[in-house]
Amino acid sequence: MNLARIACRLRLVTAAAAALWLAGCATPLVPPPAVPPPTVPPPVAPAPLPQGTAPVPVAPGGWFWSKEMDDAAARLRAALRGSGVDVAQTTDQRLWLSVAVDDAFPAGRSALKAPAGAWLDEVALALRGLPRAEVQIVGQSDAKGGGGVALALDRAASARDWMVMRGVAARRVAVSGKAPRTAAAGGSNRIDILIGERSAAPR
Repeated sequence: MNLARIACRLRLVTAAAAALWLAGCATPLVPPPAVPPPTVPPPVAPAPLPQGTAPVPVAPGGWFWSKEMDDAAARLRAALRGSGVDVAQTTDQRLWLSVAVDDAFPAGRSALKAPAGAWLDEVALALRGLPRAEVQIVGQSDAKGGGGVALALDRAASARDWMVMRGVAARRVAVSGKAPRTAAAGGSNRIDILIGERSAAPR
């Protein structure tokens, strides 16, 4: 085998390895959670894009992933690393934050634990840079604590109220609750926050 063929094969192997490495670095998209309809939908129309901004392709659900959303996701991933909060981009182009209810609330109660308040502060801070974003908070009760959907809704409202006290407009936040997952069903009960920006034609 001559040197030219060896060099060619080395280049192909190097290119393939680089492609695999880059694919491993990309953040995979995840399907959004199944959520009940909001109890109190935010009565706000999407703000228009700044003048001169081109419209962005819209996902089937009407959401789009802007540069501001991408920046917010990166900041939240860095700020919440090690906190137990999962941060992901959904296939319908929303930002999804999720944490086990046991990490956010005492059993059977809707008052936030201190660590949950700390990460909600980070979410509220990120929302200041996303003035067009709509938020849905979906609460869930714990299987052992009782309370059902009423407790789940109270927990979502508690998270909303915390962020409202940090400057997030209440009209931007919808809340809903879903039935708890039993231990037999597997998995954990969680509180989910979905943040999305809808498209709007430029002025």
